This record gives sequence, C-alpha cells and structure tokens, in this order.
Amino acid sequence: GRDEHDRFLASSSALDPLDPPVERLRRKLKLEPPKWRGARFAVALTHDVDTPWKWTQLGLRGGAARLKAAARARRARAAVREARALAAAPLHRFRGTDPYWSFDAIAADERRAGASSTFFVMTAHDHPFDGPAGPAYERLRPRLVETLVSRGAEIGLHGSYSAADRADRLAAEKRKLEALAGPVRGQRYHFLRLDPHSNLGALDSLDFLYDSTLGFADQPGFRAGIAQPFRPWDFDREQPLRLVEIPLAAMDVTLAEERYLNLTALEASPRLGALVDWAAVHGGGFAVLWHSERWDSAAHPGWDRLYRRFMEYVRARGGVCVSAGELAEEADAWLP
Repeated sequence: GRDEHDRFLASSSALDPLDPPVERLRRKLKLEPPKWRGARFAVALTHDVDTPWKWTQLGLRGGAARLKAAARARRARAAVREARALAAAPLHRFRGTDPYWSFDAIAADERRAGASSTFFVMTAHDHPFDGPAGPAYERLRPRLVETLVSRGAEIGLHGSYSAADRADRLAAEKRKLEALAGPVRGQRYHFLRLDPHSNLGALDSLDFLYDSTLGFADQPGFRAGIAQPFRPWDFDREQPLRLVEIPLAAMDVTLAEERYLNLTALEASPRLGALVDWAAVHGGGFAVLWHSERWDSAAHPGWDRLYRRFMEYVRARGGVCVSAGELAEEADAWLP
C-alpha cells in the first residue's frame, strides 16, 4: 500500500479518488457545501519551488545524463525534450536567464486570470531526495523571496524530505524561511510525505495555520475522502487539530511524469477538466500543484498553456482561484 517514499497510493485505496464519500454523504443529507467568496467552489493555486535555477554546472551534467539515459532506453519523447532543453542552455547562460526562474511569468499568467497563488519554498537539502540544487538554492533564496513578495505571492514552507520525520528539522526550516519572508502560515512536505498518524501534530505545534500535503502522488483525487478544507484528527489526544488541511486534488507531476500517468499536456487537459466539472456540480475547496519548473517550455512543452487554460476553465465553471492562505483563512473562520 506504500511506495518507496512511504506514501499511501491511490492504487491501494478502496475509494474512488474522484468520488469522495464525505461529499456523497453531504448530498444524501441534502446539505449545501460551503461557498467560497460566494462561488460554488475554490481552487488554491500552489507551486512547489524544488529547483529555482536549472543551468548550474550540476544541472548541465544532469541534463546530459538524462538525455543519454533516454536515448539508451529508446524513450524518444523524453530524449527529444532533453535535447531541446540542452540546446537552449547556451542562450540562457549568455542572457543570464534560466527556464526555471519562471516567477515573473507565473505572476503574469495569474494576474491576467484575476488569481493569486502560494509558493512553497525549501530551506534545507539534507537528503538525496531533496535534490542537488542545495548550494544554488541557498545563494538564490533571498532573491527568490524578494521576487515573490514583490509580485504579491504568498510564501509557504516546503518542508524537506527529512523534515517529514523530524519535527526539530521542520522547526529550524520554518525559522530560516521566516528570517527572510516574515511569518509563514502554510506548509507542504516535499514528496508529499504526509502521514496523518504521525507528522501533522508537528505542524500544529509550530503554529502553522494550514497544510496542503494530503493528496495522492499517482492519481488525481481526494485522499481523505473529502473535497473541502478540514481539521485533521489528533490520534494522540483524540480531538481535532487546530490546523486546517487543504486537500491536494491534482499535481502536474502526477499527470506528466513517466513513473505516474505519463500524459502530454494535451492528454492531461481532460483529466483536469473532469475535476473542475465535478467541483462545479458538487462544490469543493481544494489545492492544485504546478511546480515552478513546469514553465520550462523546452523541457515541458504545453504545460504553461495548460495551467492558463485551467484557470480560465475554473472561472468559466463558476469557481474562483485563490492562494492557499486565503482559502485556509476562510475555512478557519467557520470550521469548529
């Protein structure tokens, strides 16, 4: 039921991820779902910043290694993407730009859609699964935070791989981010390494307002069986936590990566559309995750356009796009 990162997968669930039982019960009892800013449903737009700069020396070697591996395995689509991305690297380096430094582009897309969003920023790279970007991230973090603040974005903590198992590390990472960004209210564990029985209480004790980690890595849907923000259960004290959990309903990695659904942006569009259509009928308040790296159009063609179409479709179906903090604040006001 769990993968190599100790995550519970949709493939092991007895529930239909897109037919959450709490929402079925709500309909059976004829209870109206909450409205968000007067809208039928709300989507919290979120971005994990795993690697803010792609073309470091290490990044160039990694790109070459990925191209070689894809060619050897005869994975033509992946090989073409890597070759296209590497071909653009010299021009980026000449200009002093980088395809992963996408924050102005994201802000512009969201501003045109009348939307706001949350960026989850890392402050530690203590585990191999945190990625090789540690030194570059350390150097760029002050500029990253300044850029996001100037664009009016909310900044949350992206708790590192090890922090999911170590509350002391999570506390240190929060302090480090707050030294740059001021008070941080929200959090998402790297690799979605959330266990409701063990590492939500740490977030509560650190005075986070909300978390938005609870989702499936392998399929879109609602892992907790509920499509609205809720207060998770404290299994030690047998009572709800103060924390607000914003369900994570869909993630770009789930849709795009070969180890999961391996869809093109065009193929992924109906999957996202089905989620929005469901929410337009039944209501909901949930998060969607688009990594900031996905605006690298050479390596990930079409995914920035899909994000723009997604925001437009949410609005067309009567929903609103907000930051995770805005959704959590509204939920906190009415949740018991």
